[in-house]
Amino acid sequence: MPPVKYSTRLNSFALGTGRKLPTGDEPVLDLIATAGTVPGLTSLELNYPEHFEKAPLEDIKAALGKAGLDVPALQLRWPASRFSNGAFTNADAEIRAEAVQMVIEAIDLCASFGADHVLLWPAHDGYEYPLQMDYTKSWAWMVESLRTVADHNPAIRVSIEYKPADPRGRTILNTTGAVMALVNDTDRPNVGVTLDFGHLLMARENPAQSAAMCLQSGKMFGLQLNDSHGAADDGLMVGSIHLSETIELAYYLIREGYAGTYYFDTDPVRENPVEECAMNIARMGSIIEMARTLVRDHPELPTGHALDSAPILWETVMGEKWNTTASV
Repeated sequence: MPPVKYSTRLNSFALGTGRKLPTGDEPVLDLIATAGTVPGLTSLELNYPEHFEKAPLEDIKAALGKAGLDVPALQLRWPASRFSNGAFTNADAEIRAEAVQMVIEAIDLCASFGADHVLLWPAHDGYEYPLQMDYTKSWAWMVESLRTVADHNPAIRVSIEYKPADPRGRTILNTTGAVMALVNDTDRPNVGVTLDFGHLLMARENPAQSAAMCLQSGKMFGLQLNDSHGAADDGLMVGSIHLSETIELAYYLIREGYAGTYYFDTDPVRENPVEECAMNIARMGSIIEMARTLVRDHPELPTGHALDSAPILWETVMGEKWNTTASV
């Protein structure tokens, strides 16, 4: 079994002491050096073009090497205000072409790192008002754009990270089913899905069910881990609110053979970001071991009956047998 790769977002190391967002002035090379101090962290996924506008590429690669971190993927961020009305779904064909070109640049840069994965977050591909977005035309533009970037280098996987809202009031890709429909319509083997735990909760979806759907079709290319209270993208530490759901997600990842990176998309607003990342790694390591135990020792799962499966989960988490004869 290959070792688990743990990755995280570089911007997390610019937070703490009450800051929700980085200022944008933080030296990228310093943030990489800080990330290199996290015990157990193996990787970083940098944002394009954001992080590459602040330091020369060779300096970034040298800093990563010194920190002992590899780059399994790049994450595309279409900047506002140029793309605030959409990237692949923008009604302006010139802006759509610029959005495609940015992804092509990210794909070429990804290949230069020896990586094979570019993640797209269509943050601005949405709407606020009735009759604002032409849903059918926008869908066709998105399919056309995805085919173009996928065909640029078929050896590089391109995945879509959906979010039901924020910063837009609604997005055109608001559920796992919608993203899978887009992937199917695009019909390219190197186009798939990245699931974000907090985004799934915002959409009132069950992360394990969404992962099972994407894994079954061979289209789950990436995973972003965090936790939240469900109403917003809180970016809390892994397993801090929805522990059982996180364990169930890990169960399906292990059972179905997920071989991708375990990436932490969290916001240590008031916490020390190095310690927070280390805690995410330790927690997820324990959760993965629990999932391996469930897959190995309990082939009867899922049982179809809550009163059969619940004691197994309890024993796995708590390390003690559930006493069914205890009085309430």
